[in-house]
Amino acid sequence: MRLFRHGYRVVGVSFGLALVCWLSFVIFSPPGPGVWIWVLLVHGAQALHTLLLWAFKRAGRTALAHPGPWLQKYLGVVFLGSVSWGLAPYFLLTNLREQSAIALVLLLLGVGAAGAHLVAAHRWAIYLWLLPLLGPLTAFMLLLGTPLALTIGCLAAAFLLACFFFAGARHRLLMKELQTKLDNDALVRALRQQVFLVERANREKSRFLASASHDLRQPMHALGLFTATLEKKLAGTALQPLVKNMIRSIDALEQSFTSMLDISKLDAGVIEPNLQSFPIRDLFRVLHMHCAGQAEELGLGLRFKAGGKIVMSDPHLLERVLSNLIHNAIRYTQEGGIVVVARTRAQAVSIEVWDTGIGIAADELPKVFDEFYQVGNPGRDRSRGLGMGLAIVKRLVLLMGHQLEVVSRPGHGTVFRILIKATEFDELDNLVVAADTVPSPIDSSRTLLLIDDEESIRVGMSDLLQTWGYHVLTAATIQEACTEVRRHAGVIDIVVSDLRLANEEDGIDAIERVRAVYGAPLPALLITGDTSPDEVKRVHSSGHQVLFKPVRTRELYAVLRSVP
Repeated sequence: MRLFRHGYRVVGVSFGLALVCWLSFVIFSPPGPGVWIWVLLVHGAQALHTLLLWAFKRAGRTALAHPGPWLQKYLGVVFLGSVSWGLAPYFLLTNLREQSAIALVLLLLGVGAAGAHLVAAHRWAIYLWLLPLLGPLTAFMLLLGTPLALTIGCLAAAFLLACFFFAGARHRLLMKELQTKLDNDALVRALRQQVFLVERANREKSRFLASASHDLRQPMHALGLFTATLEKKLAGTALQPLVKNMIRSIDALEQSFTSMLDISKLDAGVIEPNLQSFPIRDLFRVLHMHCAGQAEELGLGLRFKAGGKIVMSDPHLLERVLSNLIHNAIRYTQEGGIVVVARTRAQAVSIEVWDTGIGIAADELPKVFDEFYQVGNPGRDRSRGLGMGLAIVKRLVLLMGHQLEVVSRPGHGTVFRILIKATEFDELDNLVVAADTVPSPIDSSRTLLLIDDEESIRVGMSDLLQTWGYHVLTAATIQEACTEVRRHAGVIDIVVSDLRLANEEDGIDAIERVRAVYGAPLPALLITGDTSPDEVKRVHSSGHQVLFKPVRTRELYAVLRSVP
């Protein structure tokens, strides 16, 4: 491709030089038949060159796919053009004159040097161009034997060697450049392949977590329901402490599942921050209520200093981020305490969590935000969590558009900083504080339709709901649910359905079918253990309230109480 580059320009310049050359000899010297023979030779070679360029352009991608024949044709055209120029002294210098000889020699030397530069991409093209062009000139001058001719012949021979040297050097440079380009292309392809493999591994990880958590959530959900019912029935007996220990273990497992669910939600993009201006002191008061008790039990100090700062952020997501950082600081601090402070830094408010804990080594700092990574827990002690907290913190901070920094000294402590855009104080008048609402107690006459294909969950959920005063209708399939609706003569207050039913039936479709049979838009609640990003996005797009297995009984109770 490089040999054919600028081909039409080369032919055009060559045609112009040849035209000026033979016209000069015709005008200033008596023209002989040799001039017209040379004209036919040089312009014939240029015509062949033009025809080859036209055919190459017409062939397009086919020519690039099969370059061998085209290279041979190009070398042939180069040789013919070189021979036509090299024979110029034999046809044009029939009457040797000093001025015309010097002019022709200079022209041939210039054409030879320029052509060598253009054909340097191929080694054989260099030889086929320089030797037939400057070789005959050198031989012609040496055969004349005059002092001027001998001088010109020696200079032409030296010029030929110099052209070989410089053309060869350019050829090597072009080959090195081409090899570098090929190496870079190979590196780019390798990098793209690695990026593809990393993205695929990340997708596989998300699918694995979603699949594994779904399979484990089903029995966990049923276990939680049975345990909650058991706790209510054994209240005040000697077995109540044993049931509380069971509930504590189930809560620990639920926290682990919730962490995996949070990662899936973030991967699915269903969490959208609700940015608003609010005073940081209100958030610090909530965090103090939630965290002070744990710190006090461990003999640690916990102080908050809001400094009258107002920030633009999502108060609920920011509360979760800071709560995670504070609990993490409490976990890794044996003595001293934790300070949470809001400071002004440049054009931002820096919310900082300082602790006097064990600190983090410099080589571990880049890893602390990785999933499943925990400092000082090589044995993977599950009582210390899954190591997902800081990974979720980082994603939530980036989701809200803030910056996250960490600085630590082993043995002295760690500080996490969240840099948030500052808010002007005049926005304080626009702040809206949500009022606390207390749901009305459940009416004992309420009826609930439960759709789930697993019998253990239907039994466990029914027992629990009946202890809360519900009349429960159960169904395993959409058809059974529609039958229960037709059979029940009274009012149905809410439908609770699993998302993934047997025989590839869908909970969203089940709710719509039940509403169609009932003839009214019944309130509905979806329960699912599927946390894949696509499914999380789909259930949130359905418009129904959603709870993820294993469902905590207090969460289920709160949702049911909120239904009017």
